[in-house]
Amino acid sequence: MKNSNRIFTLALGLSLSLSVQSCNQFLDVSPQGQQTTDNYYTTADECKAAVMGCYALSDQDDWWKIDRSRMFGDAGSDDAWKGNAIAGDQREFGDFARFFWLPNNEWFDNRYTFLYQAIGNCNAGLVGIDKAPIDAALKQQLLGELKFIRAYNYFELVKGYGGVPLVLTPVSPAESMAIGRASTADCYAQIIKDLQDAAAALPEKAARLSIDKGRATKGAANAYLAKAYLYTEQWAPAQQAAELVINSAQYSLGDFDKVWSVSNPNGVESIFELNYNANQTFNLGTYLTVVMRSRADGGWGFNTPSSNLEQAFGNDPRRQWTIIKQGDNVGPKTANFDYSKYDTKLSENESGRISRKMFLPLADRPANEGNHSPLNRLELRYADLLLMHAEASNKLGQDAKALTSLNLVRARANRLSPGTVLPRTSTGAQLLSDIWLERRLELAMEGHRYYDLVRQKRLVAVMQAFNAAQATSTDPYDKGKTKPLVSATNNLFPIPTTQIQLSGGTVVQNPGY
Repeated sequence: MKNSNRIFTLALGLSLSLSVQSCNQFLDVSPQGQQTTDNYYTTADECKAAVMGCYALSDQDDWWKIDRSRMFGDAGSDDAWKGNAIAGDQREFGDFARFFWLPNNEWFDNRYTFLYQAIGNCNAGLVGIDKAPIDAALKQQLLGELKFIRAYNYFELVKGYGGVPLVLTPVSPAESMAIGRASTADCYAQIIKDLQDAAAALPEKAARLSIDKGRATKGAANAYLAKAYLYTEQWAPAQQAAELVINSAQYSLGDFDKVWSVSNPNGVESIFELNYNANQTFNLGTYLTVVMRSRADGGWGFNTPSSNLEQAFGNDPRRQWTIIKQGDNVGPKTANFDYSKYDTKLSENESGRISRKMFLPLADRPANEGNHSPLNRLELRYADLLLMHAEASNKLGQDAKALTSLNLVRARANRLSPGTVLPRTSTGAQLLSDIWLERRLELAMEGHRYYDLVRQKRLVAVMQAFNAAQATSTDPYDKGKTKPLVSATNNLFPIPTTQIQLSGGTVVQNPGY
């Protein structure tokens, strides 16, 4: 939802610019008025603009703020490497990918800082809109959206850093520095409360006007509720929340090869996604399509899939829509690049592969692609929800329900090449293993793997098995590469050094750092 936010942000920026200009040209004229948070929320349009601004601040306007850290879920696992083999290029991401995590790594600090900026704006909006003289029904919907956005941002914080300062009202910089970390349990309790409030206030996806597609819905709130319950191992509520989404009949599984496509914005499978466009004047798009593309193809070459991930697919046809490997055919030859024999630039690529999901065909690339790419970011989709339902059902001993949801996902994959992805019939512990494998394959390179391994309490064991397999790998591109520094400390990100210093020690560090 970056698009509409720019109206709000630019209005503030332009008013500041015009104020400076008027002072220079008309020094004898007194200021005619000043807009502040105290007098801003006076009309429905102002309240709507403020909400749209909160959507946009959940993604920011440049790649280094939040966008790039969406790669953490891939590179912090057995699914991907730093990718770009140039040692000095984004060294701190390379440190992350090999589990050499230091509290002064700016990637951790940027993510933490800008997620809190988004939360702070939600808090201001909640207070302002609650007092606004606008239609009661519209007010409740806007407040529901803000609670959803705040919950989304807190979820993004807590799943990485653990318990964090829980700030629910506007505070001054000085006041914010005196707030210590809440427990992980208390943070999740607040996330769940916000999502429950949002679900009660928001419309279903089908009730949204076309101009409002991509905004939070009842289904999005319930789906994130299911995820929050899953992360806190509350299996029955997780199952119930997932079934609210399933039974709403608002979502379905389209074609897998079209899920990540600029021609499929807010599609039938989309529960919540960040909306972008290719506007060339303002930064309304993502940079990740450039960041993750081959350096031979105008990209930066980061976050490249591992051979271990490719091997996990076996003959599963989802592989070709997840990974582009050296020499793969992804399009016709052009005057400048042969897409029929894709070049990953092996001399500067750690694995001879790139992500297909973040790959834009040449025809879909805007003239100035950096921060302008129109490929929406799918944060939560129906296949993810079905696999969460399957996992919760298995944990409750309801394997028949688990198999139904799991096999819906596999049946869609099988449509790509009939006979290659057959239904599962397992039960118990083996079924849980099958569900976890399905999550890896279905959601590969979408930023979930690290967080899944942590909540499954398997990060170290899986990475040790990965390292052992790499030691004997015969892959021509990444054989012998390992991530030997992984330890239990890496189950949480370090709290950034700057945040601890700014708080005067009120905010304390995670164990092991």
